[in-house]
Amino acid sequence: MLIWVFTAAAVLCLVYYGVIVLYAGFGTSFAVLWLLIGGFFGATAAGIHFYQKYPERMPLWLPVSFVTLCASGLMIILVTQILIFGRIPATAEPSLDYVIVLGAKVKPDGSLSKTLKLRLNKALEYAEENPETMLVLSGAKGDAEPCSEAEAMEAYLLGQGAAADHLLKEEQSFSTVENLAYSRVMIEKREALLNRKPVPARQPRIGIITSNFHLCRAGMIAKKQNYGTVYGIASEADKVLLPHFSLRDGIALLKDRLMGNL
Repeated sequence: MLIWVFTAAAVLCLVYYGVIVLYAGFGTSFAVLWLLIGGFFGATAAGIHFYQKYPERMPLWLPVSFVTLCASGLMIILVTQILIFGRIPATAEPSLDYVIVLGAKVKPDGSLSKTLKLRLNKALEYAEENPETMLVLSGAKGDAEPCSEAEAMEAYLLGQGAAADHLLKEEQSFSTVENLAYSRVMIEKREALLNRKPVPARQPRIGIITSNFHLCRAGMIAKKQNYGTVYGIASEADKVLLPHFSLRDGIALLKDRLMGNL
């Protein structure tokens, strides 16, 4: 029975990898992860078959250690997914002073990835309901991108009728940690120009727009950077790629914890 379970899991992972490639292309970050997981499940099925056929050739500590390792891994994945999807706010906080819109991939032809377009549509929706809010568009020019993510975001928003004087571009950041660090510097500079003293009674109210699977990590990074209270605003995620994105962000959550970013 276990052999068939792990074999089926391996096949599903390989099929999903194929779906990712056909749907979003080979350039999808960390898509190879599904090949590795599929290979792991396949090797596990082969190992179980060998153990069932030749139990005397395998020391007891090996299957016990393997089961313990698998159980620990599944528990870690479960906890990270609960964190990711358990912190998505149902509604957006109104009348924020600033909302940081986190960038995502811009295609080589200059078109927006679906993830980025979904974030920007959420930003447009928020700006329409809260016209006084400043949108901070955050993202540098990555490899194979024809322009900075912030520039592409600005062009899209202006094309959709957003107010140019309520858009700020932050074009230095290559990661979520940098997105929030550089955006904060930009906000502080603007606040200084407006002669607002940084006293607790009038600190600007700041929100973050990003994909639902990414909001937990972004919020935890903001907390680590002493943002104070920051309000998460979740955009929808591409439903086909959501399993990939959520698993990838769970791994990133662990990485940032180990690196001291959370």
